[in-house]
Amino acid sequence: MLKFVLLPLPARRLGALSRAVHTSRTLLSNTNSGSAAEIDPRVGTVAAHRHHLVVCNSNPDEWPAKVEGLSETILALSCGSLRLPNRAMVTLSDFAPLPKCCNSNNSLDRIDVAVFPMGLVAKDLDQTGVQDLLSVLSRPSLPTSWSPSSELPFDHEWLELSRNRHIFVCTHGARDPLCGIHGGRLLEELRQVIDARHLQKHMAAWATSHVGGHKYAANVIVYPRGDWYATWCDKCKGSKGTPVADAQTIVDVAMRDTVWWEAWRGATNMTKKDQIETWSKHNAGSGHEAEDAFEAWVPPASGIRGTNTN
Repeated sequence: MLKFVLLPLPARRLGALSRAVHTSRTLLSNTNSGSAAEIDPRVGTVAAHRHHLVVCNSNPDEWPAKVEGLSETILALSCGSLRLPNRAMVTLSDFAPLPKCCNSNNSLDRIDVAVFPMGLVAKDLDQTGVQDLLSVLSRPSLPTSWSPSSELPFDHEWLELSRNRHIFVCTHGARDPLCGIHGGRLLEELRQVIDARHLQKHMAAWATSHVGGHKYAANVIVYPRGDWYATWCDKCKGSKGTPVADAQTIVDVAMRDTVWWEAWRGATNMTKKDQIETWSKHNAGSGHEAEDAFEAWVPPASGIRGTNTN
């Protein structure tokens, strides 16, 4: 297993983390069992959002601290996402869902955008195309893979999310060193586990820019469920601890379509209250039965469409 190097935390961050842990020492009682579970300070820290908009085929080595300034098209996508119902999160990624993405020439004036957890990939968008995508996402009824293609005013494809798993890890070191160190090493380990278990055609791990929660790095999002994991945080003891980022466990829960409750921050399309209540239900004395009820996911014969697994 890879060794992790822990960077010393600035005093202000240690103080903030200490306060967060202190204020989260609340006990929730389970009226059925009479037991109580202490709320993990990471739970409920995922900002409420309905969609994750991923700009595809972006080189992580070229990400500045503020990625919105890379092009007017990305800026339009980022600003427009804040006006969507329940909002959306925009990140850049090396995610490569198509054989030939328009921004493979490193131009970000026209972009491919994958929408999670919908599975829609909007292709070759300029600023006008971005507005078209945002208009579609603002509809009360969203399109699906079986909707008539004429309903969408841009070229597009659909990911086979019912058949495959995608794991995103924040590696945005230019935004925060913890994400670069812990995220980069976890991403490398995830890819090694996926390769060793011969899941390359059905599961892939990708780098993503800032998703929020530096002190929880490495931060992980697993689709199609949309669960967020904080794999470090209070698993360490100040600057002397050893961060825990279990690639095997992340791959296991992705395969089984279950949840790693011990590192769960929350999930896409959930409010803070929903996140806390969901975690509490599964950690108040009788929470693991639902997880055990799932059967293991068996990879299908065909793989992730257009994914380069070399």
